[in-house]
Amino acid sequence: MKVKSLTYGLIIGGVVGSVASLLSTPSSGRELRSQIKSKKEDWSEVFEEMKVHLGDLKDSISSLSQEGKETVQQISKDLQASVKQWQASTEPNNQKLQQEIQLIQTKIEELENSLNNTNKN
Repeated sequence: MKVKSLTYGLIIGGVVGSVASLLSTPSSGRELRSQIKSKKEDWSEVFEEMKVHLGDLKDSISSLSQEGKETVQQISKDLQASVKQWQASTEPNNQKLQQEIQLIQTKIEELENSLNNTNKN
């Protein structure tokens, strides 16, 4: 992309320089019109080149966009697969934690019942 930017800059700079040179040169109207007509062909070529380069730039942006879209989709799939794998690897620990929590709740209930029975007596 840097080469294209440089090329565009050189082309546009050349056109602007040519116009500035023509307009700042002291000459008669007839000479100026003659110079403009001769430069018109050069300008037409420059604009045609710019059209081609702009078409190339448009194609490059389009392909880059498509590649980016495909890359994002692939990353999304990979990320989903990683999350599923992580969930599967942590499932045994989750089950063990659930069992331990259930055991703690049972022990708390037993302790509360024991305290209630002790307070009644």
